[in-house]
Amino acid sequence: MISRLRNNRGVALLITLALMAMLTLVAVIAVDRSITDVDLSFNQLHEEQAFYVAEAGLKRAYAELVNDLTWNAGFSNVSFGNGIYSVAVVDSSTNPALLDTIVLRSNSNVSDARATIEAWVVPIIEHPFRYAAFGDDSVIMKNTACTDSYNSDSGSYASTLLNDEGDIGSNGAIDLSNTVDVYGDAVSATEGGITTDGLSMIYGDTTTTAPQQDMAIVSDSEFVWAESNNSAPAGFSGNFSYDPLTHALSLNNVYDTLVLSSGVYYFSTITLGNDASLQVAPGANVTIYMTDNLVLGQGGTVNTSGSAYNMIIYSKGSELILGQHTEFHGAFWGPNTAIIVEQNTNIYGSFVGKRIKIANSACIHYDRSLSKYQKDSIGKPGIVAWREL
Repeated sequence: MISRLRNNRGVALLITLALMAMLTLVAVIAVDRSITDVDLSFNQLHEEQAFYVAEAGLKRAYAELVNDLTWNAGFSNVSFGNGIYSVAVVDSSTNPALLDTIVLRSNSNVSDARATIEAWVVPIIEHPFRYAAFGDDSVIMKNTACTDSYNSDSGSYASTLLNDEGDIGSNGAIDLSNTVDVYGDAVSATEGGITTDGLSMIYGDTTTTAPQQDMAIVSDSEFVWAESNNSAPAGFSGNFSYDPLTHALSLNNVYDTLVLSSGVYYFSTITLGNDASLQVAPGANVTIYMTDNLVLGQGGTVNTSGSAYNMIIYSKGSELILGQHTEFHGAFWGPNTAIIVEQNTNIYGSFVGKRIKIANSACIHYDRSLSKYQKDSIGKPGIVAWREL
């Protein structure tokens, strides 16, 4: 009996020792797994940090390009947070096949965790003239004002006229009153931004949830470039008054006519007296940069023998005033410009300004050929693709 008890105690001891060994092994495995999980979490944290550090380097390099499109110095071992980044810039100076494309490659290191991000940057292509009239703050039309469209690529106004596509738009308010006809869409980026009376009609679609239109598509550096490439006065032919120091152009006398040959022109002000005429030579294309106001007197005409595509004006001025019975064929972009179109005036093209007022039987006939007009935004690149390597 005593021998049997001793044998049972021995078995119990062995079982106890075995259980302790198993528990110890489980504890060791658990601790090891916990250490592994901590290591994995630690590595994942550093990998995520490395990605964001590389992204920070990429965004800084992109900001440098926005400020100066010729920048290609890159960055080397810049400290950021817990890591460092370096950015290489690859452009056509090192790889001619890239043409106007720039490749940014950002590498980062955070506690031996590494990340590489690559982005492709190209000049942004704008289509600035998509509306008959667009006002950043407002478009006001009243007293039988109207819009419609035609296509100078295909024929005359009369032969290509459509009671459609004479669209108007604003980042702010659109207000129509007293028998206005908009043969096209009306779009606003301001909720509830379109108001009409019972006598005015919008024949296309309307929305007050349109995206904001960027008005800053012409940089100061582009105006500097225009001044250094100014075709005035060498490209002039006709009767005019021009000050080469101030770049002010005026046609003061009745029936004064100035013809511009192809080229880029830089002016401060342009003033046309009553019945004066500013024309573009046959087959020529003219782009004008202005720093001040454009004023057309009663009966003045601009580019009446050409299409809107032939006469493009970019302005920093605060006013564009067209007297009654004037006729203008062209496209005008002025983000700070209050545009006033007086009675019985006809615009063939597109007007973009800060505020636009069209009244008293004045009409804007949108030239549909302008929908194809593309503008490279000098000094304004955009990221079109990116990837993590």
